[in-house]
Amino acid sequence: MRSLSTTQKNTILSQLDAGHSIGSIASTTGISTATISRLCSKECSSLQKSTSSHPAKLSSTNIRHAIHLISTQKAETAVQVTKSLSNIINQPLHPSTTGHYLKKAGMKAVVKSKHSLLSAKHRKA
Repeated sequence: MRSLSTTQKNTILSQLDAGHSIGSIASTTGISTATISRLCSKECSSLQKSTSSHPAKLSSTNIRHAIHLISTQKAETAVQVTKSLSNIINQPLHPSTTGHYLKKAGMKAVVKSKHSLLSAKHRKA
């Protein structure tokens, strides 16, 4: 394996500082992405990593509204909250997504306690 020259290293580092992706640098320089990634991890520890995440489904206002629905007992389950929020944001929303956001907001799932179907006087001894 041949090592990179200082001019190649400087070219790669300047392109990384300019915000180019590793893939685009590899296609222009002809150096593999693994080599560029290795160089970046050694030399560019202070370089900002790109955030390639998707935008949030629910805004903080929507989350507060969901918490309000639960605290005022207008909704008991994440499914009921999801139906209400789907009407507000006009986007499809899964109940597990709503549950994740509620969990991040500090709410916990509570299992309802089961009670016997028969009262004490109707049970056989």
